[in-house]
Amino acid sequence: MKLSTFAIALTLSVAATQSFAKDIVLKPINDNIETQACLTAAKDGFGPALRLIRSKGFNAEEFSASVRCNGESLRTFAYMYKNNKASDNAKTVALVAKNKDVASQACLEALSVGKEAALAKFDLEGENIICNHKAISDFVREYKAENVVVRTAAE
Repeated sequence: MKLSTFAIALTLSVAATQSFAKDIVLKPINDNIETQACLTAAKDGFGPALRLIRSKGFNAEEFSASVRCNGESLRTFAYMYKNNKASDNAKTVALVAKNKDVASQACLEALSVGKEAALAKFDLEGENIICNHKAISDFVREYKAENVVVRTAAE
């Protein structure tokens, strides 16, 4: 199998104050307490999420310290999705391929069309593609929930 490496430059922009009106649709994958807490945090805020956690018999401090909502802490997630609007406080990740090989292009393509379609497009099915030091499936999973912008090296 061919092993290819892919390096990506990440740009995280975190700004404060103003919000813009981009409606967010959160799709739960199950109905467990962690998912319920994350949805409550996004829709109603951090305080209501803590009340939900306590009402289910959990220690709110331990729970919120151990649970991640799309990779963010419960408090940060609540802040990012306050009033169900994306805000400038949400992270924007800019991905840039450091080289122009097909594996690098497949990694970026996989973010928009999915792993299988991207590997098929670049005739890399069955290959062990590594994107930013991660398996391509893990790479796609990590950045799927992020606000991702793909840029060229010239940008």
